[in-house]
Amino acid sequence: MFCSVCGTQQADAAQACAVCAGVPVTSANTSTVTPASGYEPLPPGIAGWSWGAFLMNWIWAIGNRTWIGLLAIVPFIGFFVSIWLGVKGREMAWKNKHWDSVEHFKRVQRTWTIWGVVLCLAPAVLITISMVAVAIPAYQGYVEKSRQAQLRFDAQKAADAAPAVQ
Repeated sequence: MFCSVCGTQQADAAQACAVCAGVPVTSANTSTVTPASGYEPLPPGIAGWSWGAFLMNWIWAIGNRTWIGLLAIVPFIGFFVSIWLGVKGREMAWKNKHWDSVEHFKRVQRTWTIWGVVLCLAPAVLITISMVAVAIPAYQGYVEKSRQAQLRFDAQKAADAAPAVQ
């Protein structure tokens, strides 16, 4: 059984959570492993999309002991494995590793998400900065050449108009 508030595992006979000062343990979300199915329900807040697993798939798989995620390295099927890890990664990570509480699990997965987003956005930011660093001098050169061409055109026009006045 798991506490409905902090997510710590409780004894089957517990009437209240010893960790979070006596908050009652809900029986709707807690049960033991069913011998026939081998399925243990997840505590609330575990299931959901995992950006860390999707963006940093094989690294995330090693860090969360979800070895099936290493299939993300395989060409062609790696994209589909990444999507699958995004959908089911949090559940697999919860089952494959010991966590102190649901909050601990969420904190660690949030860190994976932050690093995944940072590492994916960093190249985009660097490419944008590089493009701007090339584009600004190129635009300044274009403006200067355009100004020089306009000055030559105006000088030629004035030279052509000057003999007609005499």
